[in-house]
Formats: sequence, structure tokens, C-alpha cells
Amino acid sequence: MDVQSTGLQFTWNQKPKGMDGILKKLDRVMANLEFRDAFVGAHAIFKTYRISDHSPSVFSIPTLVKAKPRPFKFFNVVTQHDRFKDVVSKEWAQHISGFHMFQVVKKLKCLKKPIRKLMYEKGNLHENVIRLRAKLDQLQIDLDMDPGNVRLREDEAEAVLAFNEALVIEERFLKQKAKIEWLKEGDSNSTYFHKAVKSRISRSRIDVVTDNMGVVFHNDDVAKAFISHYEVFFGQPGTTLAFNCHNLFSTSLSANEALDMVHPISSQEVKEAMFLMGNDKSPGPDRFTAAFFKSAWDIAGSDVYRAVCEFFINGKLLRELSHTTIALIPKVHSPARVNDYRSISCCNVLFKCISKIIANRIKESLKRLISPNQSAFVPGRSISHNILVTQEIMHNYHLDRGVPRCAFKVDILKAYDTVD
Repeated sequence: MDVQSTGLQFTWNQKPKGMDGILKKLDRVMANLEFRDAFVGAHAIFKTYRISDHSPSVFSIPTLVKAKPRPFKFFNVVTQHDRFKDVVSKEWAQHISGFHMFQVVKKLKCLKKPIRKLMYEKGNLHENVIRLRAKLDQLQIDLDMDPGNVRLREDEAEAVLAFNEALVIEERFLKQKAKIEWLKEGDSNSTYFHKAVKSRISRSRIDVVTDNMGVVFHNDDVAKAFISHYEVFFGQPGTTLAFNCHNLFSTSLSANEALDMVHPISSQEVKEAMFLMGNDKSPGPDRFTAAFFKSAWDIAGSDVYRAVCEFFINGKLLRELSHTTIALIPKVHSPARVNDYRSISCCNVLFKCISKIIANRIKESLKRLISPNQSAFVPGRSISHNILVTQEIMHNYHLDRGVPRCAFKVDILKAYDTVD
């Protein structure tokens, strides 16, 4: 597969004759999984071709990669452990004084060490599969030489069950890391997930980037380039003027609808919001996924409900819950500059639960409140409707007859990055 690259996107050109010319992505630098594991951070730089028809490529292999300590992350396969609920019950039963949100945050923090031990008890999931596969192969060879041996038949049956269980656990582990949403069930896809994980790790690394001034940053200096860019890009606090919103909105909620929006939160409402979340979604700073809360709902559900209700009563959110992890998402296929990425926030599960409850309450009223011109993000509407209407309107714009008319194409690229 392609290694991470920066520089020119089109690496081959046919010199233009008059107004004609061809640009193509012809040259590539590729590597297999073994190479990527051995040389983490390797990347290619495609430079300008000048008078040649091919771009020169410089392949950079880092000589030293610093091993960073891995933070805690909840892997959903832990919920299949026999002692998972016992460990959660023991830690969750601790008495912690304070607000309900604070209690939940502290209990989650206390659970990290025991859950990490549960993962260690399972051992290396990939090595377990290899070991059990070799054991099963040997048993089947022995059984072939001695088919009447009852003890070998029983051992072989137990080995098959253990091997299948190890395969399922490995597949679930890799599926969570690979973030493959479209694949739900089927035969073992461990190899595919493993390759997808390696590909994600490679794409997630940013070893070289160019700022808006054309300066190239490598390795540890990459973070400085992004910080400098977003400090300027997101703007600085400025002077705002009073805004007159009198009679701004022509439609509004009725009295009954408004009261329905603010009725007390029920435990069923919190549970539904929690169980609607995907198990493999990226976690927030606390590193817990929705799968943990679903699996331990009979233990932690009441505390989660009280913590969520606490927010809707006093309108305040604990700082540990409102913290987010900033992730950079490429906006183009081959990102090379700092503005080729957009930032998103990975929120904690309780934060998502509160947001989903609010969204569920207002989404039914959006159709009536929001103008029909807004065709996206509203249930029952599609952004393709406006595209089709625009095509119909502009169908005869090229004709000379009829009333005078014009069209504006507005570049709103930055609208998706900032609201400044």
C-alpha cells in the first residue's frame, strides 16, 4: 500500500503543446505491512519536476522513533471477560462524596487499572490465535494417526472451541481499531481488519507538513506548525455590537411544544440515548466507549442517570466531562499543508449522551421551525433536493431570450472550519 506522501499530487506530465497537456499520478512509493511495522514514520516527498516529465521522489526513513507510553483505552472485548461485571461492581461500589457527575468521573478513573489488568490476563490476542492454531493442528495430526483415541477426540473438541473463541475475540478487537462501520458480520475478517488498522495508523501519522508560508516541518516540529496555524485561523476575541433580534423569527414553538422540550429527564430517555450510540466510535479523553456503559448498565446506569439529570437541573457540566480530544481529519486525498486538515472534537460518552437527548427533543420541531431552503441536517430532507432545483433553474441560463439573469457561485470553504 502507499506510504504517506507529501508534495506534488501529480507526478508525471506531458509537456503542453499549445493549450493541451496531461498531468497524472503515475509514480508511487509503496510498502508492505512488515516494512511499515519496522520503519514507523517513513514517508515520501514528491518534489517539483522542473524541466523533466517525472517528479523526483525522496523517501525518508526515520533513524529513531521515540516509544511513547500508551494511554488507557477501553477495548470492547473486555466485556466478554468472565470477571468483567465482578470487577466493575467492586470498583463501582466505592463510596465517593460529591456531585453525581464527580462521582461517575472518579469511579471511571478508578476502573482503569483493574480493566487494564483484565486485558493483560487475556494475553496477546494475536499470539493466542497462533498458539491455539498450532495446538489444534497437532491434535488433528495425532487423531489422524490414532482415530480411536477417545481422549484425543475430547481434546480436539475443546481445542476447536478455544480456537473459535480466540478468533472471535481477535476479530472484535481489530474491528474496533479498524473503524470498519459497514461490515457487520460474516466469516473471520482478521486479516482484512489487521491491514485496515495498519493503514489507519499510517494515515494518522503526520511526519511532514507545510505551513501557509511554504515552510516545511518534520517530525516533532509538525505539532508546532498546527498550533501556530490554528491560533491565527480561529481568530482572536474582538469587539461585538448589540444585535437586535426583535421579530427576527417568523415561526416559533407553541406553548405546549415549549413545555414538552423542558419536561424532566426520564431514566428510559437516558438509556435510549446511550444505547443508540455505536460501540466502536472514537472515545473521548477518558477513553471509555459506549460499549462499557451498555455492558455495565445494570451496575452504573442509575449513577449515569443521576449525573445526566444533574446537568439538566443546574446547567453546569463538570470540566472532566467537557474535555475533548482534538483530531485532525484530511480534507483531501493527499494532505500536505496545514489547511488540508479540519479539526473535530472527540467527546466523552456522557457528553455525547447529553447532546443526543437534546437533539432527540428538538429534531421533531425542526421541520416546522427551519426554512425549507435549508435542506440538510433536517429529518426528511436531503441536500440533493437543492442540487436538483438548482439544475432545473439554470437549465436554460445559456439562452439569449427571456428576462436578464445571473448566478453567483459562492466559495464557502472556510464555513466548515470556523464560524468567525
